[in-house]
Parts: sequence; structure tokens; C-alpha cells
Amino acid sequence: MLHFSCDLCGCSLDHRRYVVQLEAYPAFDPDDLEACDLDVDHLQAVAEALEQHPPTSDELDDGSTQQFRFDLCPGCYRKFLRDPLGREAMRRLKFSKN
Repeated sequence: MLHFSCDLCGCSLDHRRYVVQLEAYPAFDPDDLEACDLDVDHLQAVAEALEQHPPTSDELDDGSTQQFRFDLCPGCYRKFLRDPLGREAMRRLKFSKN
């Protein structure tokens, strides 16, 4: 039998659990395309650029898609829906002035 626990508060989950899936990836917004842009062989230009400057492993890892999956209890799920990025929690932090 599978056992699930809330990934936020750690409580044991019964049949009432919620799954939150997140996907993060670099945004790509191409410039405006003109008709003449479609006539250019971009594949050849990319191949030439890769031959001149092969990408390093750090460059390849930098643009990868990251996927996350969390199991939440009903209470943590409601908190997540109210503040998915945790902004409210960050505002409540008080730092000393030393």
C-alpha cells in the first residue's frame, strides 16, 4: 500500500490529497517575423554557429525545463491557492536592524 504525506507540512494523507505540478522553463519570445525571414535557411546558420562555438555542458543545463510534483493536504492546498509564490510569507518576515 502506498503512503503519502503532505510535502509542505508533513502530515499523513488519506484519500483526500491534492497534486500540484509545476513546470519552469526559459521563455522565448521571437521578434516579429517578416516574410523574408522565412526564406532564410536557419538550420544551416545554426549548424555553422555550433561548429564555431560548441556549447559547454553548463550552457546546455542552463536552459532545461524543470518539473516539480507535490502532494498536499487540503489545508496546504488552500494556502497554496491563495499564495502560490509565497509572497505573503516573505512580507511577514521581520529582520533585526543590526
